[in-house]
Amino acid sequence: MVVDMTFVDSRPPKLSHAQTVLYEIDLLRHTAESLAAGKWKNDIDRWICLESFLLHFRNLIEFFGPLPRTRNGPNQTRNLSIHSPHQFWPDESTRPSATALNALCRIDLWEKYENDNDYPQQRISRYLQHCTEMRVEPLEGGWRVGLMYNEIKDLLDTFENLLPDKTRPWTTSALTVRSVVDGSVSVGTGTVESFNVFSDAE
Repeated sequence: MVVDMTFVDSRPPKLSHAQTVLYEIDLLRHTAESLAAGKWKNDIDRWICLESFLLHFRNLIEFFGPLPRTRNGPNQTRNLSIHSPHQFWPDESTRPSATALNALCRIDLWEKYENDNDYPQQRISRYLQHCTEMRVEPLEGGWRVGLMYNEIKDLLDTFENLLPDKTRPWTTSALTVRSVVDGSVSVGTGTVESFNVFSDAE
């Protein structure tokens, strides 16, 4: 295959911190819908969609998870976090109450899917960020995509509804995922074993 060297592409501009998180939410919803539909040109397309789901899921559980770590160095960046609500509600008069903000902190999801716990093989980053030795070890039961989506869905809806500005500089599908029935996706083969979705269009 010959690739046109003049071809340039980019993600949509994100004009605010809120839109950065909305982008992650929209990509997670879209990949959940795509995995539910299960219509692929080939296995590669299916694996790309699965890995995109896992990547955006990980980004979101980190955002809603523990206090972000400071990254030192010449290109130091600060991760967005629910622990810094002024990034999303700069006007204190419109900022949600401390009780509402505390309800958005879900360290349990980070502990379950990314922290070094009793099941380190479930760490998403082991399968995505690096070419690790863990990749040759099958994940027992596969990635339970339906369960994962259901665990975070209400949290995402609540956060979005609390935002003072929900505008997006990109277009989104009118179809939105409402609820996903518990299912699993096998990471080793990328085969969708059991995954169903109910959408608002039904």
